[in-house]
Order: sequence, then structure tokens, then C-alpha cells
Amino acid sequence: MKQRRLNEIENDLERAVFLASYNSRHQRSLRYSAILLIAAKHGLRGLLYVWPLVILLFVDFPGVWNGVRLLLLGLGVAAWFRFIHRSVRDDYVRFVAGVLFEPGELRRIL
Repeated sequence: MKQRRLNEIENDLERAVFLASYNSRHQRSLRYSAILLIAAKHGLRGLLYVWPLVILLFVDFPGVWNGVRLLLLGLGVAAWFRFIHRSVRDDYVRFVAGVLFEPGELRRIL
């Protein structure tokens, strides 16, 4: 069954009923759970992209390596956060924003 989104509802009564259910405590907790699932999914996926930089942090070279190590750490964290932020935002808009959830529907996000 296709879920209806808030922006697809044109009837005022239907919109009011939808918003009453959407703003309930149960729906908010399901949305927070969905956000945590999305962040965990993309966080772990983002680690796959930056793991070579992380491994280089543990290599001990003499000389100016400490400065390069800090630079690599900064680049790795920045790349990871950029990937996470954009991916979580896109999946939130695609799966969570303006949708009523049933408890078992969180699996479709993964």
C-alpha cells in the first residue's frame, strides 16, 4: 500500500486528521528511530570511504609525520561528516518527511 504524504493531501479535514496523527508522540518516536537508523546506515557506509585515511593515522613515520597525520585526520573527519550529512538529509526527505509510519515499516529504510 502506497503511503500518502502530507503534501499530497488537499482536503482540509483529511489534512487535519493526518497532522493530528503525525504529531503524536508515537509517530515522533518512530521518526526519531528512523533518523537514527538512517544515520547509523550512512555512518557505517561512510567509514568504508575513509578507512584508508584512518589506517594511515596509525603508521609511524619519522619527521613531519605528526603534521601530516593531523591533516589526514581532519580530511577524513570532514569527508565523513560531509557524506553523512548529505546522505541522511536526502534519505530523510525520501523516506521520513511527511509520512505516517507503522512500527514494522522501519525496515524499508535499511
